[in-house]
Amino acid sequence: MLFLHRLVVTGVHNNLRNPRLAQCVTGVMMCLAACDLSLASGSVDAEACKPIWEDDFQGDLDTANWNVIEGDGCALGLCGWGNRELQTYDARAVSVANGLLSLTAFVDDEGTIRSGKLTTEAKHGFQYGLIEARMRLPAGRGLWPAFWMMPENKQFRWPLEGEIDILEWTGNEPHRIIGAIHFGDLPPGNVHYSETLRTPSVWNGEFHTFGVEWSPQRIRWYVDGREHGVATPDEAAPWPWVFDRKPFHLILNVAVGGTLGGDVVRDDLPATVDVDWVRVYPRDCSEMRFQGSEAGVRAE
Repeated sequence: MLFLHRLVVTGVHNNLRNPRLAQCVTGVMMCLAACDLSLASGSVDAEACKPIWEDDFQGDLDTANWNVIEGDGCALGLCGWGNRELQTYDARAVSVANGLLSLTAFVDDEGTIRSGKLTTEAKHGFQYGLIEARMRLPAGRGLWPAFWMMPENKQFRWPLEGEIDILEWTGNEPHRIIGAIHFGDLPPGNVHYSETLRTPSVWNGEFHTFGVEWSPQRIRWYVDGREHGVATPDEAAPWPWVFDRKPFHLILNVAVGGTLGGDVVRDDLPATVDVDWVRVYPRDCSEMRFQGSEAGVRAE
C-alpha cells in the first residue's frame, strides 16, 4: 500500500537553507563551468538516453565537480542555515572510498555536530533533464539528508528564483520521502508545494534511486523508476512558475535537527549517507530509462 500526499504551504517556515526549505528551459542545457551544452528536444532513443554528466565517485572526490561546504551558515548571515539546524559543515565529514561518496554526521570531541555538504555551484549547472542519485540513507533520529537544486548565478533573494528538492528524508519519519519546489514572495510570503510518499517499510538501510525529470512547465519526482509526484504551473498558481528561467546546480547534504529534522538523539551519531552515483540525462528520457524496470516503489 502506498500513501501519497500533496501539499501547498504558504509562509509557515523560514527555511532559508541556502537558503533551504520554506514556504515554490525546448532542449536540454548543461552549463559546465563556463560552457553551455544544448541538446535537441523531442523524443529520444536509447542511444540518446545516456548521461550527459555523471559522477560515479571512483578515486578521490573530484573537485572539478564539487565544492565542499564548511561552516554553520553564520558567515552568510544564515546561522543554523536559516532552519535552526544544529550541524556545522566540515570537510572531515566528506569522504570517497570503494566507489561511494559518504557524508557523515558525527559529534566531535568538543560536542559540536559536524556533517557534510557538497554543491556543484559555478562548476556544473543544468536546465532540464532527468536528474538522479543512487543513495543509501542511514538510521538516526534528527537526521535530515537531502538531494536538491538551487539556481545558478543568483540575482534575487530566495525563493524568487525557485528551489527544487529532489529528495528530503528525516530519521524521525523514516517511512516518508518528500519532493518539493519553493517559490512565491520573499519570506514570510514564501510558498512550497510538496509531494510526499509514505510506505509501510522504511526508506533507510538499502540503496534507492531518487530523481526528478525537469521539463518546461513540469517537474516529476521519481523513486526507483516510479513516478510519485508532479508539479506544473497549475500547482504554483497564483504565483509565477519560475523554473524555466535558468540552470540550477546540485546539492547533497546531511542536516541535523532544524525545522524538518526535528529532535536529535546524539547517541544515534555517527550516521552516514552513502551515494553510489549522481547522473544527469537528457530530458524526456524517463520512459526509455525506466522501461521494463522491475525496481519500483515497494508496495505492501
